[in-house]
Amino acid sequence: MEKTEKPVFEPMPETPAEPASTASESAGQPAASLAEAKKNILIGLLWCVGGLAFSFISYYLTEAGGRYVIATGAILWGAWQAIMGLYVWLKIKHGAGEYAAFWRMLATAVCTALLIGYLTVLSTQLVDEGGELPLLDTEQTYDCTDLGLRIRIPAGYSALEESIEPETDSTYARYTMYVLDGEWEFNIDALQDVFDPEAKSIADLSDYCASRDSAYYDGGIIKASRPLVSNGTDMLYSEGRRTEYPGFVFTAYDLKQGQSLITVGISYPSKEYGKTRTLRRVEELLRGIELTQPEETAGTAE
Repeated sequence: MEKTEKPVFEPMPETPAEPASTASESAGQPAASLAEAKKNILIGLLWCVGGLAFSFISYYLTEAGGRYVIATGAILWGAWQAIMGLYVWLKIKHGAGEYAAFWRMLATAVCTALLIGYLTVLSTQLVDEGGELPLLDTEQTYDCTDLGLRIRIPAGYSALEESIEPETDSTYARYTMYVLDGEWEFNIDALQDVFDPEAKSIADLSDYCASRDSAYYDGGIIKASRPLVSNGTDMLYSEGRRTEYPGFVFTAYDLKQGQSLITVGISYPSKEYGKTRTLRRVEELLRGIELTQPEETAGTAE
């Protein structure tokens, strides 16, 4: 009788267990990315808002015509960093199925962007005092019968503003007028009956004008006072810079009408100095000056 052999039991080979570190690492990666995204959002917003605030403060603390700083680099870099951080954060939350958090963050981001945009527009309007400087598309005329003076102002400047200060026991009557175009300024400053009748021509006032220029051009004289004839009128002409407005060139054209001194001032950005179009524009303004009374009677009206 043959013996039946019992099968030998052989245990199945064990499946090697996956390292525990793999699972923990894969679970930790989204958390690390999420933390990095939050960090980028926060830092980006700080850079962006800080750059905007610095730019506005710089503008507000700078006097008209001065230089101010716009932190463009900080604003753009901060906005880009915040957007990239937001994109990663939303991607992780959406991939994990956390849709409520996804939509909350997206809504918050949109509201924040709208708020920053609104504050930017509001601050710009406040700085500009309600908007851009309105310029006229027609010629203006300034008549001052007391001085015997008429000036034609070309189109493209703001509405003329003028003021008159009457004579007092210690001051002469003063007339002022000015217009702007955003960068250029054209103005008149006249003192009535300020000179002795012995002063027969504008050349007799050269010492007075030179003394005034040395104080007025505190940033340096480019051209000292010298004779000039424009549109048949004798003038004294000078140009220089002022420390209060470092980015501009100032010019003074002095003319005599009776015993009154009329000073025509033209200022413009330094970058335009010496250019042909600048000289033509100045000539156009000077051609608009007209003396409407004989010199011996001008400046004596009561």
